Amino acid sequence: MDLQNPDMRASMLSFDQFDELFRDALAEIPEHFREGVSQFIIEENVHHYSSYMRGLYVLGHYMPRGHFGNPVVILYFGSFLKAFTHYRIADFRLEITKTLTHELLHHWENRSGIDDLGDEDRNQLLEWKINTGYAPGTVSTGKNYIEAALFVYLVFILVGLMARWMGLR
Repeated sequence: MDLQNPDMRASMLSFDQFDELFRDALAEIPEHFREGVSQFIIEENVHHYSSYMRGLYVLGHYMPRGHFGNPVVILYFGSFLKAFTHYRIADFRLEITKTLTHELLHHWENRSGIDDLGDEDRNQLLEWKINTGYAPGTVSTGKNYIEAALFVYLVFILVGLMARWMGLR
């Protein structure tokens, strides 16, 4: 598929095509803003915020002490595909650029000894938990789905036993 095709969707992307978009976005960021980051990495996997919040994807990370103790920025190809599956390539490119600049801002704040963006990220996560009905500090989605599935399974067993008891089976 051609990355210049305006109708191409993110779901059609290969890892190599994502890598090309990633490299293009990185090249558009002036070198002095990338200063001090030793590596920019793409991981192929989906990265979930936690095992209990399966629908909340992490797009990227800034690691101040990544590989060999040097700062690293990581983007997760699988997370981008999950979060932006139906995006057109132009919009998908924008999300890559926004994520790279977001992680670079973490880098510059870390170098300056502040964490305002980290505070903003934590506040957005807290707001997400509140808006989706999860109280701060509690486990989220995954556990509730397991409990719901178990409840439905037990209801089916109960209905089957009642049908047998009533002679309907």
